Amino acid sequence: MLRSFGSMAIPACLVLVAACTSRPEGICEKDSHCSGARVCFEGKCLTMKQLAELKERREADARPKVCKDGDGDGVRAGDGCPKGELLDCNDADANMAPGRNEICDGVDNDCDGLVNEGQKGCVQTLFGGATWGNQEKHRLSRPASVVYDPAGFVIVSDSHHLWRVALDGRVEFLAGSELSNFADGKGDRARFSYPLGIERAPDGSVYVADCKNNCIRKVSPGGEVSTVAGFCSNLTKHAGKFADGSASTARFYCPADVARAADGSLVVVDRGNARIRRIGTDGTVTTLAGVGPVEVKEDEGQDGFNDGPAGEARFNDPQSVLVDPEGIIYVAESFNCRIRRIDPAENESGERGEVGTLAGESDTLLGVGGFADGRGKGVKFSYPHGMAWDGKGNMLMADTGNSVIRMVTPEGKVRTLYGKPGESKYVDGPIPQARFMTPMDLAPGPDGSLFVVDAGADRIRWIVP
Repeated sequence: MLRSFGSMAIPACLVLVAACTSRPEGICEKDSHCSGARVCFEGKCLTMKQLAELKERREADARPKVCKDGDGDGVRAGDGCPKGELLDCNDADANMAPGRNEICDGVDNDCDGLVNEGQKGCVQTLFGGATWGNQEKHRLSRPASVVYDPAGFVIVSDSHHLWRVALDGRVEFLAGSELSNFADGKGDRARFSYPLGIERAPDGSVYVADCKNNCIRKVSPGGEVSTVAGFCSNLTKHAGKFADGSASTARFYCPADVARAADGSLVVVDRGNARIRRIGTDGTVTTLAGVGPVEVKEDEGQDGFNDGPAGEARFNDPQSVLVDPEGIIYVAESFNCRIRRIDPAENESGERGEVGTLAGESDTLLGVGGFADGRGKGVKFSYPHGMAWDGKGNMLMADTGNSVIRMVTPEGKVRTLYGKPGESKYVDGPIPQARFMTPMDLAPGPDGSLFVVDAGADRIRWIVP
């Protein structure tokens, strides 16, 4: 078919094409020309994030450039300073400037991203919070657990990552990503979903209680992640399961911690199932103690506490576990505010496992704790979490609700070592004045020092006596 335009005859198909000529990708005149949630801005299709970033850059470019020494310490700061000039990290504090000597005063005197490093009798921040120095590009988010490696670094679990942090503050990514999911693999190909307790193996590998994935993982020193036991998934339909059996058929429900026993087996706090489990060296999973989740009594509270034979014992929100050389198991129990003791040996009736309370007393129906040093039932905790051995046979414990670090002897004697009960603050400085916000876990370091996960502050603290 031909259409006549004056003396020319043009095919109809060419007329239609000319009338419907498409614009180049990304070019627009109005929002409807852009696909998805993009908008038209100055002839280009942009996402809302790209538009916000563009406007922010333009506003920054429009602001007067500044380069000044606002605090009079001899070092300038500002976006107008020449490239390569050594800049002040806090131009409002004359105690902070590159080249200054670090002292135990709770601030980053030398602007290296660390606080109080190298100071004895002091609490410092090893990782978290700094936006300058060698941690500028790394952000700690909801840290949960820490272990120390004698090679000279700590490994830290946070939201969906594992980090390796040298004692000079240099941070390396070990495994995981920003995404909550499941995947085995190396480094950033691996996925975790809110990993909690971690435990170092003799070969430098780390076992991980991967809570929302409902399984136990292992990370090699090179960052290779594999599954040890359980069906890993963060989908709701796979949560709330329980099963003993082989490594592949066993089921966990938000495991919170893992500890290695002398025989190489692993003891797991299966928090969601309110049980203490064991993974044998052959991968077989069994239950050591606990009858399952709490029962709610109307108008009374939660029925989740009972000492006695392992098959009759009850736990409520168990958080952390330790195993001594004799195989005795200790569990920090948050809601019941106690340290429980499990003896796996046979009792007089031929049953294996007896559960008792080593220290702590509380209202187990309502989960009301308190604070008191002392012994046995005379002790009060407030939602205890992470534990670690001090190298002398005593347990160190993060008493989360009281914002303190405490020591528990095998006889059940308890005393407070660091922090002040009721003062939930982030304060670095001399040990007597230092305060913690929400201590969640801890790990002994070199020369009697102690690393503490201060979850509320999103920091790893280092106590150096």
